[in-house]
Amino acid sequence: MTELRTRMLGVAVLVAAVSGCSGEERPEPSVVPTYYTELESLTHRLDRDNTAADEALGAELEEAAPREVGDIFSKVTLEGADRLAGVVEEMAALTPPEDAAAAHTELVDATSAMVAEDRVTGAALAGLDQDQLASLDPRPAYLAAEERVDAACAAAQAIADDAGADVGLCVGMFAPPG
Repeated sequence: MTELRTRMLGVAVLVAAVSGCSGEERPEPSVVPTYYTELESLTHRLDRDNTAADEALGAELEEAAPREVGDIFSKVTLEGADRLAGVVEEMAALTPPEDAAAAHTELVDATSAMVAEDRVTGAALAGLDQDQLASLDPRPAYLAAEERVDAACAAAQAIADDAGADVGLCVGMFAPPG
């Protein structure tokens, strides 16, 4: 009988260990703020919209005369700025967790600066022909704005990772070069 009790006790201990019943309450898993998934949704939607716009641009350029290329790029760049401005508005309306507030503000500000650079660039492309467009170098202010967006998104991603959020915030225009 003692052998049977020992086995039963051993089985009970094994069942308790496997099921996690150690007599101590386990802490509930932390709840990841929905902010991160909402932000991810915005960046991924913008990436899909920009990809569709790029595909449409390719088709339009196939039919375009060389003298029309600058106007086409101007139109597409300005439309992209409008799409991005809409995302900035939605992004600004999100409520970040306290530990992400500064990174959120920088991401909104950096993305707003990118909108402004896109508008300047779009205006500058109007009227250029294919050769003139091909000879342009990116403006330093534009490159700086891109770098700022990349850094801001990387900072937000690091905070999301630390919070345990399984999200990919930095896609498309928010993705670091590489």
